[in-house]
Amino acid sequence: MNLVGCMIGFYVYPADREPSKEVLVNREGTKFVPWNELSEELYLDGHPDGYMIMCATYEPQKLGPFILSLSTESEFTLAALGE
Repeated sequence: MNLVGCMIGFYVYPADREPSKEVLVNREGTKFVPWNELSEELYLDGHPDGYMIMCATYEPQKLGPFILSLSTESEFTLAALGE
């Protein structure tokens, strides 16, 4: 089993933009870990269209369940892609 390829992480993008390296919000803090949990604290500027969070593995074509938990001091709405 390739443990490096199965490492988990996530990307944050402005919701109104096509995901790319140029618009990546957590560019400096993007990290992948070989554990089953990753915790990250981000300070967002309140983009008017919101943000897209993309859970990912380090290498493509690695499948598995992801659980995403969020907490904030501000009110927010969470929607799945396509809703």
